[in-house]
Amino acid sequence: MKSPRSAVTLLLSTRRRLFSSGYIARSRPFATAHGSVSPPETPAENVYDVVIVGGGPAGCALAGILGSSAALADARIALVDPGRLTDARQWEPPSDTYLSRTLQITSSNQRYLDSLGLWDQCFLDRVQPYNRAIVTDALGHGKLDLEGAALESPTEGHAAFMIETKNLVGGLLRALNRNGHRVDIFERARVADIELLRTEGLSAASEWPVVTLSTEQKLRTRLLVGADGASSLVRKHAQIGTYSNKYSQYGLVATLCLEQLNQTAFQRFLPSGPIALLPFPGGFANLVWSLDAELVQLLKTVPEDAFACLVNAAFRLSPPELEYLYGLARGGASVGEIKAEAEWRLRIYAANNTGAERWLPPNIAATSPKSRTSFPLHMRVVDRLIAERVALVGDAGHVMHPLAGQGLNMGLEDAQCLAVVIEQAVLAGEDMGTLAVLGRYNKQRYARNLAMQGVVDKIWHVFGASASPIAKTRSLAMGALDSLPSIKRRLVRDMMS
Repeated sequence: MKSPRSAVTLLLSTRRRLFSSGYIARSRPFATAHGSVSPPETPAENVYDVVIVGGGPAGCALAGILGSSAALADARIALVDPGRLTDARQWEPPSDTYLSRTLQITSSNQRYLDSLGLWDQCFLDRVQPYNRAIVTDALGHGKLDLEGAALESPTEGHAAFMIETKNLVGGLLRALNRNGHRVDIFERARVADIELLRTEGLSAASEWPVVTLSTEQKLRTRLLVGADGASSLVRKHAQIGTYSNKYSQYGLVATLCLEQLNQTAFQRFLPSGPIALLPFPGGFANLVWSLDAELVQLLKTVPEDAFACLVNAAFRLSPPELEYLYGLARGGASVGEIKAEAEWRLRIYAANNTGAERWLPPNIAATSPKSRTSFPLHMRVVDRLIAERVALVGDAGHVMHPLAGQGLNMGLEDAQCLAVVIEQAVLAGEDMGTLAVLGRYNKQRYARNLAMQGVVDKIWHVFGASASPIAKTRSLAMGALDSLPSIKRRLVRDMMS
């Protein structure tokens, strides 16, 4: 058995061998410190091992994972984004509200980021762990309580964590600045062009992608990673085909202030689309509400007091009553009229549904000003996650409905898997950008991503059906599942681990 000293010596000699053989890219040192958030002073063309396009959660996570890898200590890595990443890194969060663009992170992904020193750079006092989710069906009256008891012991930690997108991205960038001196960040740099050019001398002759930035810098790379979202330029460059299914709906998000503290997630399936209330510290909550375009526009423009009443109603009243309230808003009723009608109906509901509080979120006291925004909902499936010297992670490789909160987690799992494949290739003396190597990543991630997309799509269609037989069947299935703790435990583990 090798001693720790000999193991370290072996690793260092392996790095030197790979570097000298060209399996890790070479270029002259930068004039500025590696890991700075401003573009380094560079020659007309830089040579990198990995260029990541997209500074969102998946791209920043991959940069952090690669930058923390001992196996890639000599690798050259770049992160490119058209936005001002400095703003996210230096973000000072407000003390009186939360941002409306948020993410749910599973316990396994949180532990992984924490193990690399990436998680503790976030503002953790703004992160809400939770173990309980309550799901109800407005038509079939089915109820499902995925409570903390689904976890077998307290040592397993929390099922999930709610975090603002900017908080996570800022923490990942700060971790890069603190720990990783091997990641160069090109901010405010849009990808102007991607072309393939023959590269010789660094490894076996082949065509490597050359990314031309709006700053006129050129980055030649062994592996180009597309983490640039649903409209990925990297995916288009690689000519990876896609299939899209538009839901003809928009996601309306907002920041809410509750009448009491809350650590439970709530979701109600309405005929118009699911509505979810997700917990944050201090009695705040994030709202994600799926609606058609006309109703989204209506609810984005009603006064904040009326909007809070309509959200309370959406978690409690029947679909016909909700349509009546929307009709008042469409007809130009005053805030006072909408509130009076909603509050009267809510009082009747409370009187007739004593004991229903365990299934209901706390009342919304107010909506944070200017927090309401919306985005289109659709599913996008790719033909594959790779091409020669190209890999896709995050939304560049899969888009789904947010009703299960799994989009980010799939992107983080993509990043973890791709990093392992890259590390193994480097240690084995392989060229990380070849199809032979990247095929391992595609084999591990493509089917899993496709399966999760299919599950979420089927949930949306099943709960979107309003026919009475389907609604009754849903109700019976939810009731049966709620009475089976072992099955609920497995469901929580499958979704959160």
